[in-house]
Amino acid sequence: MSQSNADLIANVSSHLAIITRPAPEGELLTTQLNLAGISASYLPLFDIEAGADLPKLQSVLNNLLPDDIVIIVSPQVSHIIESYQPTTYFPPTVHYYAVGKKSATLFNEMTGLTASYPEQESSEGLLDLLQKRESLLNRKVLILRGESGRDLLGATLTKQQAKVDYLACYIKKQINYDPAILTSEQTRKLIIVITSTAHLLQFEKICPLMVKKEAQLIVSSERILVQAKQLNWQHIHLATSANNKILFKTITTLCHNGSIMTKDNLNPTY
Repeated sequence: MSQSNADLIANVSSHLAIITRPAPEGELLTTQLNLAGISASYLPLFDIEAGADLPKLQSVLNNLLPDDIVIIVSPQVSHIIESYQPTTYFPPTVHYYAVGKKSATLFNEMTGLTASYPEQESSEGLLDLLQKRESLLNRKVLILRGESGRDLLGATLTKQQAKVDYLACYIKKQINYDPAILTSEQTRKLIIVITSTAHLLQFEKICPLMVKKEAQLIVSSERILVQAKQLNWQHIHLATSANNKILFKTITTLCHNGSIMTKDNLNPTY
């Protein structure tokens, strides 16, 4: 093995990536990184359980009219429906949208229907797509989500005079860890992946100041980035999507190069 290859492998394996993305996507990304020679640990911050509104999902869908709009906000929506309400019928005359590609793919696999999704996989990106494709005045929009979240999406659609309803398909229950779990002398080698503001705030409870000063934080939206800055993270990198493919490329690029320079899928902040 050449010296340059040995140094490259040593540099990659010396990093530790901490993945907080919900299961099963978080577990899959962790496995993929370890197989690629990057030490990765899965640190889920929430357990996902069936939401209070899930039993009435079919009734709500049955009452939708042709050309009403349904929005799937996350992969967990399809995961939880498949687990608890696998015979749910989604009417084909409704317009379906998803915040991201993974959510759209899982919905298609579950229903055989197509959910459109934006190139910029975020609430902001979806709002832009809806404004280009749909007349929202007096349109009914059903948002399938957790017990909270995507408030910007609903509020903006309401301002545009859409009739917005929410359905809590799942709930997130906090997982509490020993605050010392991140105590390490290798904080400069830590790469932490956060894909929602709720995860960032939960992670704050176990995050020492030294980690925020020295570790590399990868986030998947501008909103998380702004919140991270307010919480005094010093090395933040913005990936344009929470898609595992994009996150994997972001992490491996950071490990190999020591900084993120790939313009196609991320932007260094500072």
